[in-house]
Amino acid sequence: MEQRMRFWVITLIVIVCMTITMTKSKGQDNGVKWAFLIAGSKGYVNYRHQADVCHAYQVLKSGGLKDENIIVMMNDDIAYNFQNPYPGYIPNRPDGPNVYYNVPRDYTGYEATLRNFYSILRGDKKAIRRGSGKVLDTKPEDTIFIFFSGHGNTGILELPDEKVIYADKLVDTLKMKTSYKKMVIYLESCHAGSMFQGLLPRDSKIYVTTASNPYENSFAFYCPHEKSPPSPAYTVCLGDLYSISWLEDSEQIDRKTETLDEQYLKVWSRTYYTYDDQFSHVMRYGNYVNMGNYILDTYQGAGQSPENDNYHFNATPTHEHSYKRFNTTTGLVSQQDALLHYLKLKLEKASSVDKSKAQTELDDEISRRKHEDQSVHLIWKFLFGEDIRSIMMANLRSDTQPLVDDW
Repeated sequence: MEQRMRFWVITLIVIVCMTITMTKSKGQDNGVKWAFLIAGSKGYVNYRHQADVCHAYQVLKSGGLKDENIIVMMNDDIAYNFQNPYPGYIPNRPDGPNVYYNVPRDYTGYEATLRNFYSILRGDKKAIRRGSGKVLDTKPEDTIFIFFSGHGNTGILELPDEKVIYADKLVDTLKMKTSYKKMVIYLESCHAGSMFQGLLPRDSKIYVTTASNPYENSFAFYCPHEKSPPSPAYTVCLGDLYSISWLEDSEQIDRKTETLDEQYLKVWSRTYYTYDDQFSHVMRYGNYVNMGNYILDTYQGAGQSPENDNYHFNATPTHEHSYKRFNTTTGLVSQQDALLHYLKLKLEKASSVDKSKAQTELDDEISRRKHEDQSVHLIWKFLFGEDIRSIMMANLRSDTQPLVDDW
């Protein structure tokens, strides 16, 4: 009797272990791993978005994804920008490696357009205007990883051509794309959750995490401190907290064993607990219930794969310049305040000749913001009166409803 009981206990343990292993392996196949990486901004002040995307390329490339299956869209105006203290060098963290190394420039400058964005997403080669011509030409067994880093607001994301991606059209396009097995989307922007809340079905083939919920900002990270002597070499934030969190996690862990949900929880924790008074809520959308246990390798590659065409990205901080670590604060800067942070540092570092111009730029930006705040307050007062708390607006919608009805 004891032997029979022992047999069944051991059998049960084996079955449980096999189930866990199979669950973590679910989603792996012999299909092609595709990736679409988008930096949605332009200008040196928005350095961090292109740095995030370049870093993402290095993570995916070292994981075994091939250049023919990685599509990069960015303005490409920071590596050799006159304000970059080390031309051609883009670190995504203090003392970090040059993540710009060998990054494909598929769609840059005037090619980084809304038209091309949707053409790439649909896999429509004929609709592409200029650029490399690469699109998500996926087959039914292929997987797709999409990463966007840039500016957003309620229901919109901005692209370098200053046109916007509307949430309803984005989700409709995703719904119409059927020739793939599974898709993962990581989205870095303010109000990022508003792109999917109440719009993306939970029974879709798509797993989404966002840097922020529909009502809040996300945060820039690795920012130089304006009060740290000596003045730092950089006047911009090098990355974004959500993006840095998943990128650094993917570099450090075994992507053959960590799941999407395990990475989500790590990123959620780092983004929420970095500072008590400054945080955003990393969110999940789509079919996260069924896809959360899929392993990262299925979408990001395994890391140091023999299939990476002998690609050796050096993750150590070495390059031709005598690059000195600059003082940084681990405090966060709201994406909406990153421009002010930059202009203050620019003023601090300005020579006597340039100081007047830098002061004017800062004053103009502060005046513009005051004018916008006053205008919004007047509209608010007219619609709701003085006593209505701003939280009322957030409470009008449940988390199963989109924030906008009429797009």
